[in-house]
Amino acid sequence: ERFMHQEPTAVQLADDASSLDQRPTSNQDITQSNNRLSVAVLPFANRSNADDDAFFVDGIHDDILTQLAKISSLRIISRTSVMQYRDTEKPMRLIGEELDVGTIMEGSVQRAGESVRINIQLIDANTDEHIWAEVYDRALTATNIFEIQTEIAIAIAGELRANLTPKEEQRLAIRPTENLEAYEYYLLGRQSMARRTTATIAAAKSYFDRAISLDPEFALAYVGISDTFQLQIDYAGALPVAAAMEAKPYVDKALELDDQSGEAYISLGSTYDYMGKFDEAERAYQRGLELAPNYAQGHMWYGLFLMHIRGQADAALAQFQMAAIHDPLSAINQTNMATTKEYQGQFSDSKRILQKVIDIDPTYSFGHVFTGIQQGSVDGRLDIAVDSFFTAMFLDPKDPAGHSNIAEIYLNLEEDQIAECWVNSALEINPDAGWTLGVLARLNALRGDTEEAGEYSRRALTSLYSPRDWTVPLSIIKDLSLEAEDHEKVRLLYETQFPEYSNNDFPLNNANFEAAVDYADVLLHLGETSRANNILDAVEHFIIDVPRLGIYGFKLADVKIHLLRGDKELALSALRTAVGQNWRADWRYYLEVDGILEPLRSSPDFEALVSIIHQDIAKQRDAVRAKETLERSCNI
Repeated sequence: ERFMHQEPTAVQLADDASSLDQRPTSNQDITQSNNRLSVAVLPFANRSNADDDAFFVDGIHDDILTQLAKISSLRIISRTSVMQYRDTEKPMRLIGEELDVGTIMEGSVQRAGESVRINIQLIDANTDEHIWAEVYDRALTATNIFEIQTEIAIAIAGELRANLTPKEEQRLAIRPTENLEAYEYYLLGRQSMARRTTATIAAAKSYFDRAISLDPEFALAYVGISDTFQLQIDYAGALPVAAAMEAKPYVDKALELDDQSGEAYISLGSTYDYMGKFDEAERAYQRGLELAPNYAQGHMWYGLFLMHIRGQADAALAQFQMAAIHDPLSAINQTNMATTKEYQGQFSDSKRILQKVIDIDPTYSFGHVFTGIQQGSVDGRLDIAVDSFFTAMFLDPKDPAGHSNIAEIYLNLEEDQIAECWVNSALEINPDAGWTLGVLARLNALRGDTEEAGEYSRRALTSLYSPRDWTVPLSIIKDLSLEAEDHEKVRLLYETQFPEYSNNDFPLNNANFEAAVDYADVLLHLGETSRANNILDAVEHFIIDVPRLGIYGFKLADVKIHLLRGDKELALSALRTAVGQNWRADWRYYLEVDGILEPLRSSPDFEALVSIIHQDIAKQRDAVRAKETLERSCNI
């Protein structure tokens, strides 16, 4: 998994936790300046008469990037980063500095009738001198298009004296399709999918479907369809296992057609990931990156797996940094890096990166979503967070999570009727979306409708991908089960969701530590006091290095640990600290519903702390009401 001879491998970066403090923390630190083997291919100019040919020109550009990325000794900047320079008047030297590359390619495409002309030139970014140029005039056929792309990649490798292995040369010679129309639909699908909204992902699937109908042997089109199914989990609230099952036959077909496709193995890894087959997922991700070490999406998806499933924030960040080497201006990857920094408690860095995300692409809804999450869960400013969530919802109105995020904010602002309206709005879009079900579970728990709260919690468990998101639904089910004395049943549920809990000395990580406190509560009810206390001791030690605040913080884990040990004074002290730190994320569930906190609720000191939060929330609620508009009202 190498990019340049001097670069460390992804595995080395991921595994070498001992050297993390020396690990680079910016794109500039982890790339090598002024290296000719690092190449940015600027968007090609459309020299055709028809504006409709723009997608074709962008497709040629994208495929040349893909071909060059197959040469592991080159570092190729991905499409999302270079697209910022369309029609730019910036000097080459400045572009080279901004992307940290030594070589820049620019070109143009002219499509006229049955012929195509592609003009390419290679420029030294440091001196602005031309290294190489060529003009390709060919009949417009799929075969010729791919031959040109292969010739360009081989020529550039030669001009830059890059190492081109025999296997890589074989990969470059593969023509994905002989059908020009299928190729064009594939280009449309890829470009549509890159925009990452509910509507564009659905449109991409239809384009890929059309490509396959024209050429049933088009492997990459099958990968495209597989990816659209899986992206609908994050962007449309699709059920993880169901979406992965739909995606799997397409990626299997892609690998049947091309068993050396790194893109296909990454997609396979993602399907296993969503199915809960985590060991198979990791092997597939690693195989995909071995075959396509320059594939930025591969590093991103593997990084998300490491963060959300393995709970390995440091290793995840290393993968996102690898992706940033090739795609430094990707709003998607920068968002991943920001959330990982929050995971690690580096809130200032996370905020700075999220602002960069919005600067790069203000239309990317997730940039505003995670900004809102941070405003609420780190700063305690629900009144500001609601603005970010509305912005995100307007950018992608068909994403149910956008409506659910607004509902959750209003729930924490004690505006239950408005919250119910927005969560019902989310249900209208997708009744099975996990985040929506989680908000409904908390809403019903706060109302005292335990039966409904339990049912929505059970449904949420099958719909939520990340183990961290299982904590509250599991806690609701746990309290109901303990009240009904179904101790063994709830123990089995925890050990099903977290199989490692079955082991006496299971390792804690960022994904499983919070739910482990509730699992210890179950063990105490079963009389397994020693094992429960060992888990509580381990979690208490683990959270020393975890922030309280943030969506991935430990929240009130310390309060709950003290209460399970029977120490109310220490629990109140920890809660006082949390309130003073402006902890407000999901405060109503923990303080009004969570069964472990019940011993505190009769305490005057507890009531005084709750009163502080109520006063703060009242001010924030007034601020939100002052900004309400007809556009932001909920009407379904």
